[in-house]
Amino acid sequence: MKTKIVQFIPVLGTLLAIGFLYFSRWCTETISSCYGSWMDHIYFYFTQPSYFFALYSLPLAIVLIFVSRAVFKSWLKLAVWLLPLAFISVALTNTTSSQGLGMDLFPYTRDDAARQMAEIVTVISFLLIAWKYFKAHRANTRASKNTA
Repeated sequence: MKTKIVQFIPVLGTLLAIGFLYFSRWCTETISSCYGSWMDHIYFYFTQPSYFFALYSLPLAIVLIFVSRAVFKSWLKLAVWLLPLAFISVALTNTTSSQGLGMDLFPYTRDDAARQMAEIVTVISFLLIAWKYFKAHRANTRASKNTA
């Protein structure tokens, strides 16, 4: 039971990131002391990109609840190096698309980078989960044929 609780942490983190965007928007729009505060200043730099990353990672977080403990541990080993790389990639992206004169033909902002990194992390994670699942399923099938 305790091991399944640990597998709820990714869902909890994504839901908190999604909820923080709505809370910060509500606070900025309704409470005058929030306008101009640190919550208002980090909106485009941190809150909105983390919202998009969490939103696109939510299907993965939900699937991680239902996978076996061995598959979750394998994903955790992948996430230890993949998530920091994704966060660094998002952090190094510009917050606005225009860089000087005129408009960009193909704007690429921090929000776009967060979406893209979340999609990459989710696809790689789903490939790992499917590979581990079929590998374990094949091992169980061979073991049952050998005992029969």
